[in-house]
Amino acid sequence: MRCERLKYLIRDWYHQVREFTLSPLKMMELVNRHIKNCEICQEDEDLTLELEQLREIIRVPYIPHIPKEETTEEFEYLYEEEKEEEEEF
Repeated sequence: MRCERLKYLIRDWYHQVREFTLSPLKMMELVNRHIKNCEICQEDEDLTLELEQLREIIRVPYIPHIPKEETTEEFEYLYEEEKEEEEEF
């Protein structure tokens, strides 16, 4: 990657993705927008390979959904306890 501006932007956007303030999809959209307007990026032959590697890095992991019946823990919510106390008065 030859474009120093893109390196800086990717670093900043990646931190935002890690903090869940930016989606990976939006990050790649911003990267593509920069590339369209940057002459250095347009001339960089290795950029497509590097972007593929970046996509693999920021890909959101798959978290399987566990149906409610299979969970063994029961949760008690505070707002339910507070509601019961208010009704007693």
